[in-house]
Amino acid sequence: MIRYGVHTGKYNSDPTEIFTAIKNAGFDSVLVSLNGTFDNEKQVEIIHSLGLNIDNCHSPWDNINHLWKDTEKGEAAFNMLRDNLIECGRLGIPRAVWHVSAGNGYPPISQIGMDRVARLVEVADKNNVDICLENQRFFHFIDYIYAHIDSPRLKFCYDSGHEACFSLTRLALAKYRSRLAALHLHDNYGVYNQDSHLLPGQGTGVDWDYVRKYLEDYEGVISLEVKRDTTIPAEEFYAKAFEAAKFVKS
Repeated sequence: MIRYGVHTGKYNSDPTEIFTAIKNAGFDSVLVSLNGTFDNEKQVEIIHSLGLNIDNCHSPWDNINHLWKDTEKGEAAFNMLRDNLIECGRLGIPRAVWHVSAGNGYPPISQIGMDRVARLVEVADKNNVDICLENQRFFHFIDYIYAHIDSPRLKFCYDSGHEACFSLTRLALAKYRSRLAALHLHDNYGVYNQDSHLLPGQGTGVDWDYVRKYLEDYEGVISLEVKRDTTIPAEEFYAKAFEAAKFVKS
């Protein structure tokens, strides 16, 4: 049985209405953020009360490039990811999705950065959480981490929009398919640096035949990371989103 999920964003107020619309549309899973002001534990309670599962959490990535620098901001980035892993473990969220760099002005890979990642993998293991590294503009960061830290906790999250408008490739799924444990599926127009988070099939940037090829035997959740159209009711948007998820795989 194919499972479908959608990213819910971060909330500063009660999200029950949104989660109800997601459930009624046919989704059985959600992807959450834990950095809104609405209580995380209450958010999880609402999700479970509706019969939804949490597939993964998108970890915060503020100042993430500093993770690779010997600075106070680097320690703050480490603490941010550490605290998120601990919170995921406390709430029973099985996977955390990471950005490990941002933008074109990225720093070099450093020993202090690798030491921090290694320590974070230990935190993940202690809290029973997998870390899913997400493809972005460049592959060398996650390549280096996979090559130098041997842990079954290090997985992969495929982001279709990132590949279409940032790296401009059709390589990530073949390259990391063996580690694939999470999906962030969305569309755009293939214009560099314009990540519009459209429903799959709404844009022209993503080669969905390429995506389907590598998801044919994928048993994880078919999960969307799309920008909600707030000009229409939530029920209408998530009904369209569910059809878009089935457009990817049904």
